[in-house]
Amino acid sequence: MRATLAVIAMVMGTGGSLSQQADLAPVKRVVDDYVGLYRKDALERWRELFHPSFQSASTNQDGSVTTRTLEEFYQAQRRGFVEAKEMSETLENVRIERHGRLATAWADFVFHYDGTSRRGRLVLTLIEERATFRIAGLMFSY
Repeated sequence: MRATLAVIAMVMGTGGSLSQQADLAPVKRVVDDYVGLYRKDALERWRELFHPSFQSASTNQDGSVTTRTLEEFYQAQRRGFVEAKEMSETLENVRIERHGRLATAWADFVFHYDGTSRRGRLVLTLIEERATFRIAGLMFSY
């Protein structure tokens, strides 16, 4: 009985069912590919991680927010890879949470560009469609 109560308390404390919390593997794969495919030679495959309705939003130093559609966001990344000698991103302190067909991934990130690095924070929102998770949104701030 105590073991059962402990499991129930653990599930309630994580905000979802045990099976939903335990099945983070499909979401983790997308997050891993978000970083792993972020290369000039894999950018077309990287784009497939995103849902067609994708939107990004990022904060600016003047207090405004820049938003982009998938096409605008992708073209900005493509231009970056054309112009840069070296461009990559690493994630740290990644926290993934899944609730049914919805998921989030919060992380600190380091953006590397031609020998310089900038640190920031991001959140990815993911949605499952036809048994595949895709990134529906990205918000980030430096």
